[in-house]
Amino acid sequence: MNTNNPLIEAGHPLDDVRAFRRCLGQFATGVTVMTTQHDGQKAGMSVNSFAALSLEPALVLWSIRRESGSWPLFRAAGHFAVNVLAEDQVELASQFAKPGEEKFGLVPWAVGQAGSPLLSGTIAHMECSLEQIHEGGDHFIVVGRVLRYARFGGEPLLFTQGRYAVTQEHPGAVQSTTTTVSASASAVDAAEGSLMRLLHYSSHQMSAWFDEHREAEHLSVAQFRIYGWLRTMPRTLDQIKQLAYLGGRDADDAIADLLDRGHITCDEAGVLSLTPIGRERADASARRVTAFETERFQGISQAEIATTRRVLGLLAHRVAAS
Repeated sequence: MNTNNPLIEAGHPLDDVRAFRRCLGQFATGVTVMTTQHDGQKAGMSVNSFAALSLEPALVLWSIRRESGSWPLFRAAGHFAVNVLAEDQVELASQFAKPGEEKFGLVPWAVGQAGSPLLSGTIAHMECSLEQIHEGGDHFIVVGRVLRYARFGGEPLLFTQGRYAVTQEHPGAVQSTTTTVSASASAVDAAEGSLMRLLHYSSHQMSAWFDEHREAEHLSVAQFRIYGWLRTMPRTLDQIKQLAYLGGRDADDAIADLLDRGHITCDEAGVLSLTPIGRERADASARRVTAFETERFQGISQAEIATTRRVLGLLAHRVAAS
């Protein structure tokens, strides 16, 4: 029993499938897109169940829902490609979580030796033959033999606790056999590095610091982000997924939970809005954010804060326009 961290929820997996899925989400994974092509048809899907299985022979595995519409094509093709996504491919991960072939028009790709699509901009490709299929509850476990691989520069996209994330060296990571990197040294390294590194470092540190405040409101990461975006205006589920950097299934679960609790409503057009009780919770969360920012920004002038907000706003508009 872990006695160091506060208990959030516990129980039998069958009693609350969503809660059990949130528990599984505590394990951070990379994000891949599995692709295949057969008889002129293409299939691709975002997967975070990918894992290495063996070096000799070179085997990997992943799982797919039994009722997935893409499964018949993967099985018939007998081959697939593992595309390991880079940290800037969040939108691609979200798009490939949806059905349909049109998503292949969102990114350049090439045909691999066995015919599977290889997506551009990823940090690794593995072209595989379908080696074995095992039954695993409501999923099939797919084992592939790696026939060819390619590794590219870049940082991986991660997925944990229902949201996308990026890698960052731990402040306690060993720098050499005798020296440990301190938190202050990491902060100096970030400040003296590129703007991208500084943004990543600051964003993830702030997010980690705020977690105790979010948990005090008894909110998951997905719920907290949904409250925040709906507090400004009603939005569709697809907009929420894109703005909040949430995985499809985790966003669906969080929305379903908030609908069940009467905190949000969904109209016939699929637009989500806060109810009065949902507005109260969103406002309470916003007050937490304001208090947290006031505490963390002590010693920084209002002029500097305003400049930072303006620069980040300009970057956000540029990203949205790209």
